[in-house]
Amino acid sequence: MKNLLIVFLVVFSFNSVAQTKYQKDFDYLWSMFDSYYAYFDQKQTNWAEVKEIYQKEVEKISDDSQFIRLVENITYELYDPHTGINRNLKSSFRLIPTSTDAWIKIKDGKYYIVDIRPGFEIEETGLKVGAELLRVNNHKIEDLVEKVLPKSFKNPKDDVKEFFANLWFAGKHNEERVILVLENGEKKEYSLNKPTASEKEAGILSSKIIEGNIGYIKLNNSLGNNDVIKAFPKKVDEFKDTKAIIVDLRSTPSGGNTEVAKSIMGKFITKTIPYQMHERVGLEREFGIKRSWIELLTPLENPYEKPVFVLVGRWTGSVGEAIAQGFDNIKSAKVVGTEMAKLLGAIQCEALPNTKISLCFPVEKLYHVNGTPREQFIPEIHTKTSEETYKKAIQIINE
Repeated sequence: MKNLLIVFLVVFSFNSVAQTKYQKDFDYLWSMFDSYYAYFDQKQTNWAEVKEIYQKEVEKISDDSQFIRLVENITYELYDPHTGINRNLKSSFRLIPTSTDAWIKIKDGKYYIVDIRPGFEIEETGLKVGAELLRVNNHKIEDLVEKVLPKSFKNPKDDVKEFFANLWFAGKHNEERVILVLENGEKKEYSLNKPTASEKEAGILSSKIIEGNIGYIKLNNSLGNNDVIKAFPKKVDEFKDTKAIIVDLRSTPSGGNTEVAKSIMGKFITKTIPYQMHERVGLEREFGIKRSWIELLTPLENPYEKPVFVLVGRWTGSVGEAIAQGFDNIKSAKVVGTEMAKLLGAIQCEALPNTKISLCFPVEKLYHVNGTPREQFIPEIHTKTSEETYKKAIQIINE
């Protein structure tokens, strides 16, 4: 009996410590977002309700894997692809847009594939843009979306449902994907591997001279690699005798940093110009005083003054979106493409004090200098798909 009591006390003590650890991090997480998350005004989310709902679940948690799943579910209440954590489970959803190979939108209550990621194996399956998505892994897409919708509010709008439809299409790390679609009145089934590029992108950028003396530079999801700061301007200098340059940002879903962004845009201006507007929401929330400012863009040596065409798409995310918006301020530039990834604002990452799980989320709102929120920016030359974007730019240059 005495030995059993000792075992019970040890187990009870361990559970109490674990419970305290997760409770503390839960409280820290909720308060951190409550103070600094920049986009509550654009969300249906009831953040106070989030605390009440998930408090009941945190009390049952006994290990880190359960807490990771809880944190994932809490962040999904914001249906914000620019909010995430640095750990995942095998059964976690893949990231959007980085780990997606198609894009889903809702029209008249139905789910459609509106774009397919260029350079990915999915192109070889025969799946067509415009197909209606019916099922994923033998489950109706409507039922799957309903299963994971946020709990803190009712009557979700289409943008909420689209977020979760794209999660389901991207799939989970431990699952293959079988999708059923309706194409031209006929049901077709496709077995998909995990979203994979057809070929490994060679280096931080790819370049060539296109027929008609057009320079082409593609950023290979490298906007966070400081090697671009020297490599990109050098490549532009090599193309100084071309009649135009295309800068392809259609494969930049993972964001980057401001220094790389400015090393790209700075080669196409001859004087300092406005780049983007910032607004630090948390400071206004705390002190009642708005803090906002305009960031400037400075020219680099030997600027290229002939036309530049910037290609963007649904896999242009975060810093890529900021670059596109910045190019919109440059007289010699034209931005061509679809809607972009619409990743909200500028993020900050913070580790929870006990589990050390790191969360990244937007703390600043970002705007075009004309006041348009970055996530609402539409390219001047608007296309419907990534494939159309490239063809349209070549057509305009040759005209």
